[in-house]
Amino acid sequence: MSALHRNKINTLVRLLNRGPTVEFKQDDSYYEVFESSHGGYSVNVYSSEEKDEEGFYLESNLLDGGICSGSARDAIEFML
Repeated sequence: MSALHRNKINTLVRLLNRGPTVEFKQDDSYYEVFESSHGGYSVNVYSSEEKDEEGFYLESNLLDGGICSGSARDAIEFML
């Protein structure tokens, strides 16, 4: 794993630990990671950055999603 890749992961983990959600673009997809109400983290991948009037990604652009039962780092690494 390159230093640049590790740095990106560390930054995203730090942001996720500070707030309820972290969003980022990777290649041509848009990622949203947030704490799940059932424990762990929910991870969603969207095909577009388009959001509704409340600031949420549009479900019609949802490509994939899932739950990561591990740490914030596990959730970010799972997606990258």
